Amino acid sequence: MENFFMHLKLFIKNITVEPLMFMYMMAIFISYPTFQALLYRKICVRNFNQTFCDALSNFSDSEGLNHTHQIEEDFVQTETSHWILLNNVATTVPSCISVLCYLGPLVDVNHKKAILTTLSVSILQALSNLIGSIFLYIPESYLLIGSILNGLGGGFIAMMMAIYSYITIITTYRNKTYRISIVESMIFVAGFLGVFTSGLMIDKLGFIFTYSFIIGLLVLSVFYVLIRLPSSISIAGTEIKFEENEGKFCQRVFEKLSSMIKFVRKEREEKYKLYIGLMILVILILQFATSGENDVMFLYVTRAPLSWSRTLYGYFKGSENFLRGAMLLTVLPVLKFRFHLRDTSIIIIGLISKFVGFIFYSFRITEVIFTGAVMSMLMGFPSAGLRSLVSSLVDKNEHGRLFGLIASLESIASLIATLLFNEVYPASLPFFPGLCFILAAVIVCVGGCIVWWLHMNITTNTGHYGNLEVSNSTVNSESEDGVVN
Repeated sequence: MENFFMHLKLFIKNITVEPLMFMYMMAIFISYPTFQALLYRKICVRNFNQTFCDALSNFSDSEGLNHTHQIEEDFVQTETSHWILLNNVATTVPSCISVLCYLGPLVDVNHKKAILTTLSVSILQALSNLIGSIFLYIPESYLLIGSILNGLGGGFIAMMMAIYSYITIITTYRNKTYRISIVESMIFVAGFLGVFTSGLMIDKLGFIFTYSFIIGLLVLSVFYVLIRLPSSISIAGTEIKFEENEGKFCQRVFEKLSSMIKFVRKEREEKYKLYIGLMILVILILQFATSGENDVMFLYVTRAPLSWSRTLYGYFKGSENFLRGAMLLTVLPVLKFRFHLRDTSIIIIGLISKFVGFIFYSFRITEVIFTGAVMSMLMGFPSAGLRSLVSSLVDKNEHGRLFGLIASLESIASLIATLLFNEVYPASLPFFPGLCFILAAVIVCVGGCIVWWLHMNITTNTGHYGNLEVSNSTVNSESEDGVVN
């Protein structure tokens, strides 16, 4: 019994950013479909009457309606798609600048401050959307205010940067992929609960309750960070604390931007710079395909002949995320520690799963789309493997800048995906609405080819895979990690 309590105490001690990832991502997963539904509703009621919009949104009544009012439905879908594009631009451009110039370098010295900054601005965006849901006839353009604010605070990509940087710093090399997979699984577990319940909340309780719930989650996240996360991190026995620069704001921004440029231009041993660049490229390819999928999926499944309700969409996304999270928590550790598969092998398995899932999504049949969720359940593997690999090739005191750079590039990739997919989807409606998913599958194939080259080239050039993965930054910077050691 005493031994059990010792292990339990050690387990609790080693819980750090995992609950934060869960709460923040649950808020994000509830927010995203809610925002899309709010835009859809606003555009509809501002152009048509309330009765028509109620019927269009109601699964039980809309199947017959969609055949007689296809033009009106396509108009609402096209306008919603365009406003999703504008919203993503309004978030992405400021967040890219914010992460590159300020938050990225800040994470290297103060994770806590960077995380609190992002959470605070996310609360402001949720408040803005709450006001927009209370006053439904306010033009949809006012929702962009919250999106711009969220971008200035770094948004989703800044939070991912801070969390992944933190977990890679405090984790030993041997268990890095496993610990990242646990953090990654929190995304899918949160997605399962968040998206699963979002449709029910919107349909049964309305937009006001849903956004109030999102605000509650974000406030709870702030309290968790204040109480649980330390203000300093030990790296190789050296405690790093944040010291405020007394200079002007512009001077601080310039110093942080210069730090980011030095990181990019730094000379590295062997072919590390090439490998880092290719791994980041694959991460961006995955982000591009995933962003495109997220932008069009809701519109795709709510259009005739599928005519899904928001509740059914929530069931689908919830099941999808539950399967992906379960695979990260169960299958990935077995592949890594029982079968001793290399990270690149695990990444390739995940990419194949993602590719097959996109192919299934392109068929406008409900049963086939749900089958696609099962086929793509290993798609969480590539992100965990790639982030583990790339972080092993830089010093631990560079992880903030590394993940800041990745986050900024991911925001650009998301923006380009938004521009592309939200133009392709409306254009493909007359002949093949599933074209976007075929396009995403082709893009994933490109990433698979790059990973396969890395898989073969690393073996050829080193003769021992571990020589590449274990850099001097990881050998000399082992940290206590009682849960996984």
